[in-house]
Amino acid sequence: MKVIEALEKLIQTAIDDGAFPGANYCIVSKNHSFFGSLGSRTLFPESEKNNIDTIYDMASLSKVISTTSLIWKLVENGLLRLHTTVQTFIPKFRHQEVTVWDLLTHSSGLPADVSRAKEIESKEELMEKIFAMDLVYPRNSKIVYSDIGYILLGKVIEKITGVSLDQYAKEVLFSPLEMFDTTYNPLDKKRCAPTEERKDRVVQGILRGEVHDEKSYILGGVAGHAGLFSTVTDVSHFLKMILNNGVYKGKRIFSKATIDMLFVPKVEMSHPLIKNHERRGIGWIIQSNYSSAGDLVSDQTILHTGFTGTNIWIDRQNEIGFCLLTNRVHPTRDNLKIITVRPKLANYIMAHLDEFKKEDL
Repeated sequence: MKVIEALEKLIQTAIDDGAFPGANYCIVSKNHSFFGSLGSRTLFPESEKNNIDTIYDMASLSKVISTTSLIWKLVENGLLRLHTTVQTFIPKFRHQEVTVWDLLTHSSGLPADVSRAKEIESKEELMEKIFAMDLVYPRNSKIVYSDIGYILLGKVIEKITGVSLDQYAKEVLFSPLEMFDTTYNPLDKKRCAPTEERKDRVVQGILRGEVHDEKSYILGGVAGHAGLFSTVTDVSHFLKMILNNGVYKGKRIFSKATIDMLFVPKVEMSHPLIKNHERRGIGWIIQSNYSSAGDLVSDQTILHTGFTGTNIWIDRQNEIGFCLLTNRVHPTRDNLKIITVRPKLANYIMAHLDEFKKEDL
């Protein structure tokens, strides 16, 4: 399998260059999946060899795999309209004009983050701060990628369903998709890839099996923007479901109409570093210049990344999906080498697409 060997050589080169300690990946078509595991699960306090069962902190992939999917499930069940105001479900939220749609498309006017989050002492204090937060630009005037919006979406889901976000996700998404290792607050911490070494008021030491994101940590590890943990095998089930228009192993998880909507561009956003415009759909990034999915995927590609070193993309036109899970923040978040690695891997896969398919993936 020369194409697999060459792909793994690219990943191993990134590991040797210090981009991340190790990596698990999957390449998925409608009917087949291929998996690989390289490098180390941990570097500190001692090295552990990686394996395919490693559980990774998914960071912002929580937004698309879990929260966005659950919003669509509520829509399909007739429990939610996307243009309903957030205040309908959360009266304490002060901006009566902001809608669920605005939060999903990062166009609400809310800031990207909570200032001085590490100084907040309780989930109640954090939520009160979010409810009272000012808009930093007029609603729908521009796009600012916002954790705050997705924290609110998690609360909207809990308000509508009457159960916790993690419970609803397990019931309607993870269990039907046989994603048995996908959860918030994983119990088997030894299987988890550690993330960053923290030395602050809240955490002392290397995080392992506890969410890396500070706001999600304050919220008890269950939040709409971050907190999900998963394996590359579980993520492959999710990718395969989307490639099969909402069906997994003969079970319909989402309607084809919902899957169609994932690939429809809704807004554009300016990239703060490279002065580029990025297309976004409902929750997902849609292929555009400088994306983590490289240069060769089709315009019918949705993708997302996570701060801890995770990313997924799904090219509907070419019927292929890819997931790379790493803990690039171990032991420090200052390592940004993964930014150049991700598109190179995508380009290699797409340039050899026919060969990958011949390998009966």
